[in-house]
Amino acid sequence: MLTITNISKTYEHQPLLTGVSFSVDAGETVCLLGASGSGKSTLLRIIAGLESPEAGRVLWDGIDLAPTPPHARDFGLVFQDYALFPHLTVFDNVAFGLRMRNLPKSEIQKRVDESLDLITMCGFESRRVTELSGGEQQRVALARALATHPRLLMFDEPLGALDRSLKEDLLNELRAILHRTNIPAIYVTHDQEEAFALADRVLLLHEGTI
Repeated sequence: MLTITNISKTYEHQPLLTGVSFSVDAGETVCLLGASGSGKSTLLRIIAGLESPEAGRVLWDGIDLAPTPPHARDFGLVFQDYALFPHLTVFDNVAFGLRMRNLPKSEIQKRVDESLDLITMCGFESRRVTELSGGEQQRVALARALATHPRLLMFDEPLGALDRSLKEDLLNELRAILHRTNIPAIYVTHDQEEAFALADRVLLLHEGTI
């Protein structure tokens, strides 16, 4: 599965990540817990291929991902700000990554239906995402990530913008979905309760190290 070895990165001439190493096993949810500015999101971006480390390697099943561009890594990303397309419907947002892969229409329909069923939003297909609540928009962002059948899911403070009761509901749903799909996941948060509620294993990122 995923293995991170000795990742180092500086920010404004200061060490941000210093020799970070960990692994994520099949079906495991790992939480990266740390204060704001501790380098959690930067580490996620390095794993996704959106940034390069100054030292260290990101491996999948022992193969170095350095030459593999982000879109070819087959990792799903879910952000705090949803990153949905406001001019598109729920269906078109969830289908976006599938169309980019040139899948046949019937397969796109099947996967969108499956993903919306997983997040209990069947019947929302033709709604504009701007008509949805924050919690519903985050569900759509999750469905879009799930639809491509990624080999790894990564979450960057996905519930940070939601109120407490909604956050608890979504946490429970997310845990159930991750267990049902058995997709390995890295979940970044500064919220200790969130990490303990969701994770199989919590990694504390402090002063650049685990």
